[in-house]
Amino acid sequence: MDLELLTGTINRDGDDIYWELVRDADTGVTDSRPVVVLSHGAGGSHAVWYQQVPEIGEKYRVVTWDSQGFGNSTNNKPLDASNAANDLAGVLDHLDIGRAHLVGQSMGGWYISAFLRQHEERVCSLTYANTVGALWTDDLRKAREEFGDAGGLRGTRDLPLVGGHVALWPGTAAQDLAQAFLYQALGSFHSPPLEQLGEVLAFEINHSDFDDLGIPVLFITGEHDQIFPARMIRDSANRVRGAQFVEILDAGHSPYFEQPAAWNAALLEFLSDIDKDRST
Repeated sequence: MDLELLTGTINRDGDDIYWELVRDADTGVTDSRPVVVLSHGAGGSHAVWYQQVPEIGEKYRVVTWDSQGFGNSTNNKPLDASNAANDLAGVLDHLDIGRAHLVGQSMGGWYISAFLRQHEERVCSLTYANTVGALWTDDLRKAREEFGDAGGLRGTRDLPLVGGHVALWPGTAAQDLAQAFLYQALGSFHSPPLEQLGEVLAFEINHSDFDDLGIPVLFITGEHDQIFPARMIRDSANRVRGAQFVEILDAGHSPYFEQPAAWNAALLEFLSDIDKDRST
């Protein structure tokens, strides 16, 4: 299949929100395949999904976007999860997309939870990737506090200057230094408003909110995530009725980047099972 890339921006409440859509080049505007939306984390942008878009694009239309203040998007209104959810809804409206499978990495998990709260009827499934996603537990709150006390994403830690990043397992740089360095480079093209993240993290939902929704939920995390430890994410996942949990080995906070083959396989298997259930 040949894939076609469309790019653009929408303006919503004074901010330009950048988006990209990958679809089947042969069918173009008539490509009616289901849509997967990939929402990046606090250190990223649409560009971090370069190992996902081509593979997922073989089976689905794929939307990536830069949330407010990140990548190619501006930052003129208060940064919070509800605004982000409405920005994403605006992107989907612009692209004439009604419903979608939502994937949120780290910070993006709060955005897809807010989207669920505000636009439940448009959600086909939810995938929480290395994220609390507004579903706090006492252990996760404590881990967040400890991470913040160490300086958060901008803290000073004993990391290699080349290839070292708090969102990567140290073994990633040891295995492929150039790949780990690319992770650093992808975050160097913008200055995200990390000081405003507290407003995002203030948004909360309850595990029980999912009980009667009938929306499939997947949690993916990395074995060595030092921001939100895997065992705590597993505990959170166990509190969501019917949720699936996948732990990616040899990865930290960013297994979509560190172990893309395993991460993509987990997501595609989850989505494939949903498609099968709906076709029977």
